Amino acid sequence: MRRVIEAAIAAAAAIVMASAMVDAADTTAPVKREIIPGSELMTTQERERYRQRMRGAKSAAEQKRIRDDHVKQMQERARLRGLRLPDSDAAAAQR
Repeated sequence: MRRVIEAAIAAAAAIVMASAMVDAADTTAPVKREIIPGSELMTTQERERYRQRMRGAKSAAEQKRIRDDHVKQMQERARLRGLRLPDSDAAAAQR
């Protein structure tokens, strides 16, 4: 009976150690987060659509074009509401 208990404890310890090794081996790169310019003027659906477009971009140049177009749209939206967005260069410096 004692051997059965020792074997069960050893098996449980092996499972815990194997699980810890798998967790330690998970070295996925951290997610790059961007502050979306004008996000306070956007709906939840618009923010998600912007994120999808950025993730779907094939190159850094395409991401820049998407971001620049978006900033222009948000600046116009802010202007129509009598608001002013922070300078996009200042926002980029915060990233």
